[in-house]
Amino acid sequence: MVGLALQAGGVKGFSHIATLKVFEECNVKPDVISGSSAGSIVGASYALHGSSEIAYKVFAETVRKFLKKQRTKPEPIMNLEMVIKDALYSLDEFYQFFKEMFGKKKFSELKTKLLVVAFDIETWKSFVIDEGYLVDAVLASCTVPGVFEPTYIAGVRMLDGGVLSPIPTFELKDYGADTIVASAFEELIPPYATHMELMLTVDAVKESYIVQNELSEADFTFFYPISVNWQDFAKYEEVYKNALIVARRVKDEFENFIRR
Repeated sequence: MVGLALQAGGVKGFSHIATLKVFEECNVKPDVISGSSAGSIVGASYALHGSSEIAYKVFAETVRKFLKKQRTKPEPIMNLEMVIKDALYSLDEFYQFFKEMFGKKKFSELKTKLLVVAFDIETWKSFVIDEGYLVDAVLASCTVPGVFEPTYIAGVRMLDGGVLSPIPTFELKDYGADTIVASAFEELIPPYATHMELMLTVDAVKESYIVQNELSEADFTFFYPISVNWQDFAKYEEVYKNALIVARRVKDEFENFIRR
């Protein structure tokens, strides 16, 4: 059983579509996909449509509509608002984004088994969602702490799956996948000059340790060097095109691996 784990990362998630494109070019399909945050968006879109091209089209069109609406609104003062407010944005608008992508589709309608990973605030553990409405599951997996308010699944408050499982390989192993492929990002620890930057650097160090632990479970990894900020969704096309170049460089290596 081949499992594919898709990393959290905002707009960087468009890279995962390049991974799925190479799967298709090698005439291979994952038996199960796990995803956190942006990884859950791409995983759900692919599992629903069964095509990397359609997954890209739907995600890109929804992002364009969202960006068009955002241009009419004032920019939030990020550092100040993150201190004095519980969240920068309410869930209402965020929910509409995912409703645009998934409507009323359910996990039972998917073409590929999907594990959406969120973070349970009450138990402080990752939580796997694989039933119900896609919009609810993906919304829960994408609620970045401090940016969006928590949402609820089965009466339990949930946050972004990337909090504890940025690349959910262990979830694939628990499901029974014996071959695990990861789609991940090469990220450098950022330098710092201010106290705020130091906080971000410390967070990056902690996430790096989590990521390396999760990648130890992967048998093959697509690595994407991306310098784009996770929030810069205007660069989605650039991210995807660059990722496709990188993914195709290791296409032969991946095909040799997967055919063994």
